[in-house]
Amino acid sequence: MQSIIIQGPTNYVSQIVESYKGINNVVWSTWIDEPEENISLIKENGIEVIQINKPTIPGHINVNFQTLSTYAGIDYLKNKGINEGLKVRGDMKINNPKLLLEVLKGKKISFLSICKPNIRPLYYELVYRHNSFDFPGDLLLYGELNELEKCFNFQVEDNNPVPPEALIAYSYLEQSNIDFNFDYDHFINSGISFFAQECLDNKIEIDWLKRSTEEPFWKNILNHSADKTLYNY
Repeated sequence: MQSIIIQGPTNYVSQIVESYKGINNVVWSTWIDEPEENISLIKENGIEVIQINKPTIPGHINVNFQTLSTYAGIDYLKNKGINEGLKVRGDMKINNPKLLLEVLKGKKISFLSICKPNIRPLYYELVYRHNSFDFPGDLLLYGELNELEKCFNFQVEDNNPVPPEALIAYSYLEQSNIDFNFDYDHFINSGISFFAQECLDNKIEIDWLKRSTEEPFWKNILNHSADKTLYNY
């Protein structure tokens, strides 16, 4: 049985709730101080709501906010007997989430895409020194809930500048007893897949509403596919 976990603030609720009409087991995991009118609109559109306290330590780029809200949604759905789910941010609009679920059904763990190393500079320390974007994206993830849980059941205790995407992938690898290595082939050989190419093949588009006016997200995915900065499949 499949599900969708929408996580994070409700700022863009009016633009995305209708996308999920007719889809079962959709839950929005957000904060107790979200506007009441937004919560009401979510519920009116048949989406269940979880409201939790915000973490006291945000972590670098609010990683603790992402992991806490996602984990709460996963736990809620597991208690309902659901076994697979798509995690998506509350500011992402999928043009056809029902088709995306059909495409992803049965995948153990799947990220949207992964950055090719040594193209976009970024320096951080995690197990070893990294000198570029080299990690899977964290905007959308799909998988068995027991597997997704491994990505998000942690909180960092400081604001050490390690990218949230890297920490989420690290958490999954560590809890799955998989050697830590952000090499694309290592992910594939470890049973971890990527689904951006399947989105492109099925004309599934994802709009990052927070950034769409300045940097259209899906256009960037297409561009990355063309210039080979992302592995999409």
